[in-house]
Amino acid sequence: MSGEQFVIGLDVGTSSVRSIVYDALGQVVGTASTTVETISPQPGWVEIEPEQLWEKVVEVLRLSISKAGLTAQQISSLGISCQRATFTCWHKETGQYFHNLITWQDLRADRIVKEWNNSFTMKGLRLGGKLLHWITRQARYKAAGILRLHPGMVPMRLLWALDNVPTLRKAVEAGEAMFGCVDSWLLYKLTGKHITEVSNIAATGLFDPFTMQYAGWAFTLFSLPLSIMPEVVDSCGEHFGSTKPDILGQSVPIRAVLADQSASAFGSSCYRPGSAKITLGTGSFLDVVTARPHASMAGLIPLIGWKIGTETTFLAEGSVHDTGVIVCWAKSVGLCDNIEDTSQTVSALPSSNGVYFVPGFHGLQAPVLDSTASAGFIGLRLDTTRDEMLRAVVESIAFSMMRVVEGFMSETGSKLEVIVVDGGVARNDFIVQMIADLTGVDLIRPPSVEVSAWGVAGLAGLGAGVWGDREQLAKLREEEGDTFTRRKEWGGMEEYGRWVEACQRFTRWNTT
Repeated sequence: MSGEQFVIGLDVGTSSVRSIVYDALGQVVGTASTTVETISPQPGWVEIEPEQLWEKVVEVLRLSISKAGLTAQQISSLGISCQRATFTCWHKETGQYFHNLITWQDLRADRIVKEWNNSFTMKGLRLGGKLLHWITRQARYKAAGILRLHPGMVPMRLLWALDNVPTLRKAVEAGEAMFGCVDSWLLYKLTGKHITEVSNIAATGLFDPFTMQYAGWAFTLFSLPLSIMPEVVDSCGEHFGSTKPDILGQSVPIRAVLADQSASAFGSSCYRPGSAKITLGTGSFLDVVTARPHASMAGLIPLIGWKIGTETTFLAEGSVHDTGVIVCWAKSVGLCDNIEDTSQTVSALPSSNGVYFVPGFHGLQAPVLDSTASAGFIGLRLDTTRDEMLRAVVESIAFSMMRVVEGFMSETGSKLEVIVVDGGVARNDFIVQMIADLTGVDLIRPPSVEVSAWGVAGLAGLGAGVWGDREQLAKLREEEGDTFTRRKEWGGMEEYGRWVEACQRFTRWNTT
């Protein structure tokens, strides 16, 4: 066994942390996972305690190696996949954090966002973007012409932290503060380095994928200190260094770091422009690989998939933030015990009987882009049953993804041929089949729907020489999955149209 090679994929999500040890054949030989506790000290605030997250990471790393019957010395490389746009700030000398990790779901900056969106500065910026696009035809100015800030953008929440955490502001002025998202925080704890991987920082709104540099306009506009930012590095290479020996008993080389959706795309073998994947997890995401940053008028976000040397792969992403929230809420009110097991129940109904659910717990994302939208049912009657309400909730997940796919295909004129689907909610056959019916695109669900860990482990293995190239990686995952194709007898587009109408009725509600 000592001559074999093993790679770890560490997936640090919003609701769980998972460490998986793979052998050179891509087979799982050891795994460990634990839940992540989020804190809501005030309504709309969603935080994670940084030290607790760190302890859980160390716990699952050690346990997965132990379960594999290995020691850290036998691990060839470690890859880390991270939730995006969740950040903290800490002291440069002591490493003590100034505030909890403020997650991507957090809404504390909502008031700041509204003030900025209605400001003459932002109106002028949008007008300037439209004029510059008309003159230069450069895609980045097209995106600036419709820019609207939202609470999920890191600059808004960082601005809140600087204004509301006095010790942070004081440390910034003294040159003693460091900023970092989850990838930077963990790399700092693992290696002592203050760096960030490019796909992670590109999802913050602080980094411009068109210029591949920090977005100077954002730092100037919001008076944010560039001095606290980490060095931006490629997705794969030796620059990450190795873990400190005392953490795992032996230094382990870190050879890859990716944002979670980038890791999912890489793990789904979405290497070429036009290839696409859908993740149905805490949030739901459509990511389509593009050759250059995609400037969208429909709310799609241009992101970086990964950067390896001179090769940069981009993603066009549409997202729905509330999938996990919907699942938890449905459980809490007794609509279901486990969303993955509801397929049979909702499939037994001919329809939701005119009931629709709008999943706007945190507003509505692209193409509506209304953070003030609310969640709720519409169409309830005296004879509405619990199962019909459950079906409406489940359908809303599929309808939301249809809207994102529809927006991408309409805007680009491209027809997606196949979409790989992953994530915990993808175990629900009804939801995946309904997305296939709505979009008319074949969906392929791999045997394992948890692919972020595999994606970053694969890239780390490439960086360490465990595997030779991506084709070899793809062959390791060629086992048969499930294919979902549009059913000929299906005729639910009218229901989708009614749901879109329902969403409009729930907009502009939380305006006070």
